Amino acid sequence: MIHRHRNETGDNMGDRWAAARTWVTGHPGEFRLGLRILIAGMAAFFVTDVVLGLPQSYWAVLTAVIVMQASLGGALKASVDRIVGTIAGALWGVIIALTIPHGGSWLLATALTLSLAPLALLVAFKPAYRIAPATAIIVLLGSSSQEAGPIMPALHRVMEIGIGSLVGLAVALLVLPARAHRLLADQAATVLGILAQQIEQLPARLAGTADTLVWQQISDGRRKGQDKAEALAEEAKRERRNRLADTPDPEPLARTLRRLGVDMAQIGRASAEAWEPVLVERLSLPLTAVVDTTAGFLRACGTALGNRTAPPPIEPVATSLEHLSAIVAGLRQDGTTRPLSGPTIERLFGLGFALDQMRCDAEDLRERVAELGPPVEAEAPEPADA
Repeated sequence: MIHRHRNETGDNMGDRWAAARTWVTGHPGEFRLGLRILIAGMAAFFVTDVVLGLPQSYWAVLTAVIVMQASLGGALKASVDRIVGTIAGALWGVIIALTIPHGGSWLLATALTLSLAPLALLVAFKPAYRIAPATAIIVLLGSSSQEAGPIMPALHRVMEIGIGSLVGLAVALLVLPARAHRLLADQAATVLGILAQQIEQLPARLAGTADTLVWQQISDGRRKGQDKAEALAEEAKRERRNRLADTPDPEPLARTLRRLGVDMAQIGRASAEAWEPVLVERLSLPLTAVVDTTAGFLRACGTALGNRTAPPPIEPVATSLEHLSAIVAGLRQDGTTRPLSGPTIERLFGLGFALDQMRCDAEDLRERVAELGPPVEAEAPEPADA
């Protein structure tokens, strides 16, 4: 009995260790980002405190940690925004501190109001410069209790935050750099997997046996995934503009994902209500073939994006849709659609249009995957005749 208990305990521990290893190996990007954040924070502290001896090195450490993003493009934007916001806030804080006396509480409140008003408006229009009012407040309130005046605190703040931003950017560039284009491809694969999962709900929705909540949850996940893909596409474009990466334009891939999302929304509207049993029975087999080939194509494209391989063929999707269209045309010819209500007919042809549009966008997706896949080798020239 004791021996069996020990074996069971050992098996449980082995399962836990295996699950932990699986979890660790399944999140390499997160661990790389954590390592970059650690290195950036310690490097910023070393430069500002040990090397330069600045009075408040924690500003550099905080900045280096904050600007570190998942991709190099994101870190570049965060660094530039923080430096620009710091300089703007420091300059405006110095101007207010030098031109407006603020020895008493009321005068200080007046100077603080004049300092914050334009910078608060700036943040309202440009949230990325949120550091500007904070810097101005530090310069103004710090100089009111010091005899050195506002200039030295402002210079220290600009130096500390500037160094933190540059250190963060350097670490993002040199330590396990993550390109936004690579992250975009992985995120696109995630979105395509969600689209495949969603279209597989279609037969059950038409038969009236699907859970509407499940469809809504999948739709919410798809929209969040597309938003993340849009943000990564912007970061990838920023890397290209600054010559930090030599990759294809990410906008076509992001645009294709948007169109596929619109197609899926149209499919959702066409299948919002259960169809007539006669339609479900006649269209069950061809519609299942369309769903299977489309879902398989989307998942295969996601795998190709992740592995940088050639895209799958589109012909199975096109063939299944042509067969479905032929069946629908047969329903019209044999009079099956005549007794159906107007809304039912609209949903029938609306679904056909949405599926056909998805096929067109799937062809575009295949081209986008091919752009990111392995380079096509040029054919060797034929030998000249002797």
